Amino acid sequence: MSELRTIREHIRDISGLKDLGAPFFTATVTKVSDTDCSVMYGALELSGVKLFSIGDPGTFLVKPKKGSLVTVADLSQGKLRDLVIIKADKVELIKYAENGLTVEIDSVSKKVDISNNTTSLTKLMTAVYDIISKLTVSTPNGPSGTPLPPTVMALEKFKTDFQTLLK
Repeated sequence: MSELRTIREHIRDISGLKDLGAPFFTATVTKVSDTDCSVMYGALELSGVKLFSIGDPGTFLVKPKKGSLVTVADLSQGKLRDLVIIKADKVELIKYAENGLTVEIDSVSKKVDISNNTTSLTKLMTAVYDIISKLTVSTPNGPSGTPLPPTVMALEKFKTDFQTLLK
C-alpha cells in the first residue's frame, strides 16, 4: 500500500494538485455563465462548477469575475465532480430571490434592483418623479400651474441620477 500512496503523491506533485481530495481548494475562474463557471486548479481546468450549492439556481447567486480567485468546495469528497463556489475575491453579480423578493447588485452595469411581486424601487422612484413634475396646489385664484423651471431642472437631475443607479 505504501508504494501506491507514494505513486499517488508523486502524481499530485507533478500535476500541481497537492490539495487533491481536500474538501476545499482555491482556484482561478476562467469562464462564467449564469449558473456555473470553469476554474483552473493547478494545471487542470474544471468546468461545471456551480455558483450555488443548494436550492434552485438563482435563489442566492454570487457570480465571480473572470480571473478572480475562488474557494471551491468539493462535495464529491475528492472526486472533483460536485463542485461549488463558496467564496470569491471579485464579484460581478450578487442576486437574492426568495418568496417574491429580489435584490440584485450588478457591478458590470453598476446598477441595483430591488423588487417584489407587485412593484420595484425603479417603479416607485418613477412614480415620485411623475407626481412631483405634475404637482399642482390650490391657491386663492384656483389651481397652480406646473413647477417652475428651477424645479423642473432639479427633477430632471433626480430622474437621471436614479436611472443611473437603478435597473
